[in-house]
Amino acid sequence: MDLVTALFRFKGRMRRSEFNKLWLPLTLAPMLISLFSYEIAVTILVFTLWPLFALTTKRYHDFGSSGVLGLFQLLPWMGWLIVFVGCSLTVGDYKDNKYGSSPYKGH
Repeated sequence: MDLVTALFRFKGRMRRSEFNKLWLPLTLAPMLISLFSYEIAVTILVFTLWPLFALTTKRYHDFGSSGVLGLFQLLPWMGWLIVFVGCSLTVGDYKDNKYGSSPYKGH
């Protein structure tokens, strides 16, 4: 999956490995920066909200759930933990589902 599709489109499915490579840095950067400058962290977070929701939507689609669950990210700390466990640790469907064909075919 190309970077533009991964970060800006909500349709389709995404493997755990792809998700972790993109989602973890986008969420951890504002958290770490907030220790030094709250204003800069909020600015970064505002610009990363769309990509974060696009990534979590595709990841939830991978195991057959609604992308609306990505809204948990809006909950401070606990929401991050819920999405981390749900998306980074949960195995996706190896079969096609209503959100698209399996990204695991041939792998």
